This record gives sequence, C-alpha cells and structure tokens, in this order.
Amino acid sequence: MKEPIAFYLSGERVFSEREKAINQFYNKRYFGEVIEGKLFLSLIEAAYLMEWGKIRVFDGDRELSLRELFDLARKKDEGFDLKFLVYRDLRKRGYIVKTALKYGSHFRVYRRGMEEHADWLVWVVGENKKMVPNDLTARVRVAHGVRKNMVMAVVDEDNDVVYYRVERVKF
Repeated sequence: MKEPIAFYLSGERVFSEREKAINQFYNKRYFGEVIEGKLFLSLIEAAYLMEWGKIRVFDGDRELSLRELFDLARKKDEGFDLKFLVYRDLRKRGYIVKTALKYGSHFRVYRRGMEEHADWLVWVVGENKKMVPNDLTARVRVAHGVRKNMVMAVVDEDNDVVYYRVERVKF
C-alpha cells in the first residue's frame, strides 16, 4: 500500500505542496483545486481520503485523527455528517463531486471527468427536516436556469441515502 500523503490544515481546508498529491488526487480523480502549486481539499474531501487511508492531516506538527477532523468540520458546518454520507455515497458510485454553494446547493455532480458540465445539483437533507416549499422551488429554478437536474439526497435515521430528482412541470 502506498504511504499516505501529508496535508496541512489551513482554515476550512487542507493543503499539500507535493506534486504527487496533485497527480494522484487532482489530475487522476478530480479532488480539490490547485492554487499556486498547492492542492487544496475541502474538509469533506479530506475526511473521505483520510477514511480510505490515502492522506494524513496535520495541524502544525500534530497529526489529527479522523474523529478530530470530523469534530473540527462539525464546528464549521452542523450538517457535515449528512453531507459527508452523501459525498461518500456519490464518490463510491464513481461520480465526481464538487461544491455547489454558488448555485444554492451542496454539491454539483459530474458523471465523468470535469471536461463537461455537471449533470446534477444535489441538496442534502435529513429525512426529519421540515421543508418550506419556497426552498424547494428556488433550488429547482436555479438548477433549471443553469441547465442541471435538481436532486434531493435524503438521509434517513439509518444513514441510508435516497435520491429524488425534483423538476418543474408545465401544464
């Protein structure tokens, strides 16, 4: 097994300056983004790769455990656990998953590489969350406006994920 690559905590992301990290994670699997020769990963991406033993995360000289990384991420985003479950499920299915904050959703999802546009905008909700119809219609409207399909990823109490495609219908 390959030695895990070291990443370092930087605010709400982690980074590595190693070319090997850029080749292994960004060029081949579309994780993170490269800025000025550094590969930056979101905390969800870092947790996913850490769970698989691909990276190690350090805060200064101290290595963080996966639990510590989750605790840190939860402080920054109370919905982190649900989003992580959906992220992991989509990645395991072979999709490329990126943030979609500018679209008012949690993720944008690509079937294959990022040469083409994302197919879906994914909004993550817990099965017991009350929804306001305006939230749903606004997200569908944005997805329609950028020519993507709106998908609700509903996480149940057993941490299973069910996907629902939501669309506008004209009569």
